[in-house]
Amino acid sequence: MVSMMGEMQAQRMAPLFGEYYAETGDWEGVETLLTSYGASAGMMHGRMMHGGPPSAISAQGMMSTMMMSDAGGRILILDNSGQVIADSHHQEMPGYMAYIEADQGEPIVVNGEQVGTLVVASALGTLTDDQHDFLHQVNVLLLAATLIATLAGLIMSCLQARRIAAPVRALASAARHIADGDLSQRIPVSGSDELAEMAIAFNTMVTHLEEQHDLRHRAMADIAHELRTPLSVLQIDLESLEDGLVNATPDTVAGLQTEVAHLKRLVEDLRLLSLAEAGELHIEVQPLDAGELAREVVARVQSAAREQGVFLHLDVPDAAFPIQGDPQRLAQVLLNLLANALQHTPPEGSVSLSVWQQTGEVHIAVQDTGEGIPVADLPHVFERFYRADRSRARDTGGSGLGLSIARSLVEAHGGRIWVESIEGRGSHFTVALPYGQVT
Repeated sequence: MVSMMGEMQAQRMAPLFGEYYAETGDWEGVETLLTSYGASAGMMHGRMMHGGPPSAISAQGMMSTMMMSDAGGRILILDNSGQVIADSHHQEMPGYMAYIEADQGEPIVVNGEQVGTLVVASALGTLTDDQHDFLHQVNVLLLAATLIATLAGLIMSCLQARRIAAPVRALASAARHIADGDLSQRIPVSGSDELAEMAIAFNTMVTHLEEQHDLRHRAMADIAHELRTPLSVLQIDLESLEDGLVNATPDTVAGLQTEVAHLKRLVEDLRLLSLAEAGELHIEVQPLDAGELAREVVARVQSAAREQGVFLHLDVPDAAFPIQGDPQRLAQVLLNLLANALQHTPPEGSVSLSVWQQTGEVHIAVQDTGEGIPVADLPHVFERFYRADRSRARDTGGSGLGLSIARSLVEAHGGRIWVESIEGRGSHFTVALPYGQVT
């Protein structure tokens, strides 16, 4: 076998053997010279034993040849027909020439004419037929392993592509069903990679859409219910007046006016809630003192609390609590919270309104000692038309819009509202507004 190093060695040594041929006129004696190079004594020993090579082969050339021979390399000289003239190992070469070609050596040129070819073969030496067969088998095994690895890679790529494409196809199919109105679609979640995150996000989105869809349906049903009751009362009373069954007394007229007022209030609440949720509610922002606002609101409901036998307490320090907001809208929020507290607090109970500052916010809290809110109802108290009272009577549960409106108004001011309650011990509603900042 001829390596790149062997080719480089041949290039350096070819001129030296050209000099030898130029001085001797033929290749006679060169094999003896190569044999002496292969001995452990190297070229210097060859010169001593066989009279030495012509003086044209320099010491540098002899050292280069000695290094190649000591490294186990094999030096061959071929004539112009490709036949071996000299071999440094002077051994039989079965099958060796099958791997040695003249074009793998370096031409030896004398006076512009090629007189032979120098080949420096690999240190691996001569390969036997068995070694050739073994090398062939190794090549076949390497080829087979490459093909198997390529096939395995293709199979794994196909499986991976199917694994990635399956949830994408499931997503597309579910999206089409959702577009057709089927919100029950969900994508199976497996693993913890990006595809699983996509499935979780999709399922979460569909769950929210389903909740909003149910909420809209429930809102429509609740609106129909709220409108149907006063309209039915009005229709019955008017038909009774028309048929002469009821006289148009002041009490009858007052009852009709009550139902009309309820309808008007319900329509106004719906309009206000719609504007607030759409971000189109007009709010006249101005500097306010939350403490002063709390005092004014408590004064407005003091008589109602007294009539119900409920003690109304105000806890507002003398310090100022500056906020920015619409006094009418914020008063509406506090009045709604106080009205709910009074409605659900029995006689001899108490309702308190407190104001304090905390971490850049002004907190306004309404706390009562009433019946409290069941744990199952707490997450829903701010939903439209939601009543903890299952009887749905307007006398006990109101229209179910008050807390929804309160939340929308507070959020329109850049604040937040939440509730804490223990059933049987009362509720605690808290409104947090930015301290002295316009939102």
